[in-house]
Amino acid sequence: MNRLVLFFFLLFLSSASFSQRLSVRSGDREFDDFNYKKAIEYYEYSLRSDSLNTHVLRRLAQSYHKMKHDDKALEYFEALVDNENKEDTDLILFGAFLKERGQYAKAKRIYQQYLDRYPGDRGVKKEIENVIKFENETLKDLICELRPSPFNTIYSDFSPSYYNDNLVFSSGRKSKDYRDDKYEWNGEFFLELFLYDASKDPSRQIVRFGNGIGTKYHEGSVCFSSDFKTMFFTRSNYFKGKLNRDENGANNLKIFIAEEKNGRWKVRGEFPYNSDAYSVGHPSLSKDGKVLYFVSNMPGGFGGTDIYRSYWIDGKWTKPENMGSRVNTKDDEMFPFFNSRNSLFFSSNGHAGKGGLDLYVVNTDGRDFEVGHLGSPMNSSADDFSIVINPEGRIGHFASNRSGGVGEDDIYSFEIEHDNRVNIQIRDSLDIHFVVPDQIRVIKPEGIDVNYDKGKNQFSFDIKGEQAYRILVEKQGYYPVDTVLYSHILDPELTHTFKLIKRPSIESVNVNFAMKDFGNGNLLVPDVLQIIEPEIIDLHPESGLGNYSVELDKNTDYRVFAKKEGYYAIDFSFFSSDTLANINHELLMRLMSNKDIQKEFLPEDLATVYFDFDKSEVKSEAFENIKKVVDLLKNDERLMVTLVARADSRGTSEYNDALAFRRAAATREFFVRGGIDIKRVVILALGETSPFDRVEGQSLEDWYRINRCVDFELNTFLDDQVQK
Repeated sequence: MNRLVLFFFLLFLSSASFSQRLSVRSGDREFDDFNYKKAIEYYEYSLRSDSLNTHVLRRLAQSYHKMKHDDKALEYFEALVDNENKEDTDLILFGAFLKERGQYAKAKRIYQQYLDRYPGDRGVKKEIENVIKFENETLKDLICELRPSPFNTIYSDFSPSYYNDNLVFSSGRKSKDYRDDKYEWNGEFFLELFLYDASKDPSRQIVRFGNGIGTKYHEGSVCFSSDFKTMFFTRSNYFKGKLNRDENGANNLKIFIAEEKNGRWKVRGEFPYNSDAYSVGHPSLSKDGKVLYFVSNMPGGFGGTDIYRSYWIDGKWTKPENMGSRVNTKDDEMFPFFNSRNSLFFSSNGHAGKGGLDLYVVNTDGRDFEVGHLGSPMNSSADDFSIVINPEGRIGHFASNRSGGVGEDDIYSFEIEHDNRVNIQIRDSLDIHFVVPDQIRVIKPEGIDVNYDKGKNQFSFDIKGEQAYRILVEKQGYYPVDTVLYSHILDPELTHTFKLIKRPSIESVNVNFAMKDFGNGNLLVPDVLQIIEPEIIDLHPESGLGNYSVELDKNTDYRVFAKKEGYYAIDFSFFSSDTLANINHELLMRLMSNKDIQKEFLPEDLATVYFDFDKSEVKSEAFENIKKVVDLLKNDERLMVTLVARADSRGTSEYNDALAFRRAAATREFFVRGGIDIKRVVILALGETSPFDRVEGQSLEDWYRINRCVDFELNTFLDDQVQK
């Protein structure tokens, strides 16, 4: 080879090496800016000259995964882990990818390869345990029919929401307004809201929605108030003509609130817990407008994105409450949808499923808090997400990027084809033999009262979707049964046994009740006095002085409940012995005033928490005391607590009112997170208007200190008190 040829050959090698390095750097820059489509172009170009570059293989696998092209992602992940120059952590990345796609057996093998090298890694051990659990999980399937929506395009169509009788959804399709703007993550147009009206001609069924709120950036994932006059929607952090970014240059998502007037929407503000530092989005509003569910990657969560909820109280949204570890995982939970039956539907790639994002449901009313997988055909090995379902729990829509669709993400409609079958059995409570009732009534959700054949001891009926239904059973010689049962989308067949309690067939006894104040012994007239077991009997006074008389069966266990505003509600049990036949029997029932309750159950050292100057954060030294009060309310559901908040006199009166409220609200969060219904925790913010007396010899600073506090006041849990 002569010198000239050798020179040009070496020059070519140098140029190719430089071009390869430049492509990798350009790809890294686009990857860091979330421009995955452009990053892929640079990375794949660089592979032409260096097909074994592990950095490039890793970034290609991650980029394709971000764009939901998982077949290509799998190809590059496999090339990466087969490369002898791979990093050990690449095995963890590949294992997580396989677990997310539902390939549990292969994920277990990959994790085990890493664990063979690092046997002490607890995190990977936990991942293997989870994979084994998911592998052995039995998932129910739904009997339903899926149909692709007629308005799907080659772009991303997802996140449907009901709007009157129509459907509003997010789409990356072209828009006349911003047709040249594209999102660099996947190369599609920025997301916008569209309305689908099936009643119109095909050429006019799809129109851009949200006249007055559109920008040239993302708008999507929307929900509406029950009157469809208020809209909560997700948008890029773009407000008043400015695109805002966090310290890393990322533009996060926020929830904005708009109102409709004369056919035009106007943004009136944003959700108060938005942040430039993290994303908040995917809103879902309860039917009464008092609870907002949403998704965020704010600090303090369980994983990537978690589901939170906030309550509308006293004209403000409360501090977001994380839905906890039963719903949220270390991976991603998103797209919540809360229906009128207190069921929360959501998508997750962290619970046991078929792979990718799957659809799940959980009851939030305390009846059943276990997460349920919606099964096939709604879930697949691809991403299945953003479900909405009608109030009857039977018809709905969701999005998926499963194979066979038109575009990146497509919207599917579904109708659950099976009715929920309810089987009823009626038995004696003692010897469990079947009992033939005299009357069986089922009052269905629509108010229809159905009488069933009274000559049978077992019967069945069908009910559609998620519903509540009332059952009444009567049999001579037994106490009647009146109860409410619930059907569920994941339980197509429910069997319930009613155990009837026999009425005693013996002589009666006259029982007198005298209601007296615990402190002074005066007679009281309670607001409610009932025998609640074995059947409900309302008692009425024979005079206005608190004396009550009732004729009851002998040799029977009874339970009595009484309450009076301002007093501690009580219930107690007694036995009507046959030795009391035909004689008066007086039961003295002592009601305690709220002051007695405070003195009896709440020692002074637990009754107050203190705050630092101009601060509303609860100090760690108060955590244990608050927990004791929380436990007290858990143990007796008839109690409520009033949080009386004060501030010292420094600052303006208006400022101190707000500071006192923030202190009470911060304290209330501990009760709500501890499982106490927010209705049982009332805020009374006094600010500086009712300070404690300054005693002789007390320093000014110490007097300021004792007024920076929240006092706990226990009292009776009465509905009218809550309203006040």
